[in-house]
Parts: sequence; C-alpha cells; structure tokens
Amino acid sequence: LVQHNIYFTKNYKAEFDSIFRLKNLYSDPTIYVNITSKCGPGVHAPAGKENWFVMVNVASDIKMSEDNFIKTCRQNILSKLSSVLNEDIENFIETEDVLHPQLIEEITSSYLGALYGTSSNSRRAAFFRHPNFSKDIRHLYFTGGSVHPGGGIPLCLKSAKITSDIIAEDSRKWQHHHE
Repeated sequence: LVQHNIYFTKNYKAEFDSIFRLKNLYSDPTIYVNITSKCGPGVHAPAGKENWFVMVNVASDIKMSEDNFIKTCRQNILSKLSSVLNEDIENFIETEDVLHPQLIEEITSSYLGALYGTSSNSRRAAFFRHPNFSKDIRHLYFTGGSVHPGGGIPLCLKSAKITSDIIAEDSRKWQHHHE
C-alpha cells in the first residue's frame, strides 16, 4: 500500500442510504487507509512496522459507543480489506484505538464529531460552509476542514492560504488606518 489508499464500495447509493436514511452500517463500506509511516519510516511507527489510520463513513447520530456497533463496523472493515488485499490483516494488528463521532466530539468539541464540518453531500453545501473569519469578533480567523473551502488535505491547505491572505489584507488595512 501507499500513504493514501481508498477502497470504494460497489454501490455508493446503497451505502449512503444505509448510513443516513436507515441509520445502520453497510457491509461494503468505502474505506480510506492512511499510512503516514510510508513517508516517515521509524518516525510514525517502529522500524519495520506501519501505522494505519482507517476511516469509514458513519452517521453522527448513531450511538457508536455501543460495543456491538463497533464490533460489527470493525468486522466489516477487516473483511473487506482482507478480501481486497488477499491477506488476513487482523493477524498484523498489534494495537488499535477506535474513534467514533461521539468520542471525536468529546475530545475536540467538533459538532456531532464531524471531521469535515457540516455535511457536504448536497450541491449547495459549499455555499453554506463557515467563512474563514468571524463576522462577530474582529481579528478572529478560522482555517481547516470545517470551514471554507472544505475537508481533505488539499482543501485544508487552501483554507490556510485563504485565511493568511485575509489576515494580510486586514493587517494592511489596519496599518493604513493607523498611519
């Protein structure tokens, strides 16, 4: 595997209907696997080992902390990855942690544990993202996956660039005003 890997479901509509309409797990989830040790061997994992961050889509309003839900989700992931990779990957797991929306919300104060902010599943979603600045508090700025332009590393970097440009412009205005 490489640093970024995505294994798509065979049926996106069925997956999203299952998650967001029926409020349950889908047996063939889309799976994202990030292995940062690929770019930093020995730094992100012990020498000769790998660290896998594995992410699937789940609805935020299901009680993920229930053991049965997590157990089923884990089994769906292991089954799919083992099948795709033609290897029983469970045998390679030495340690693991589970994050779910309720825990992410508890740890980060992210609303409903959303990693990427509000839902981006509609055509107009991009127009409703939080701006990169506060409309209420002067000189308060925001950057990251939950604000404009959206989630994912490329868009987070773009968000940082947009925010730095806004700060630079505000700084020029402030300096000009105070000269």
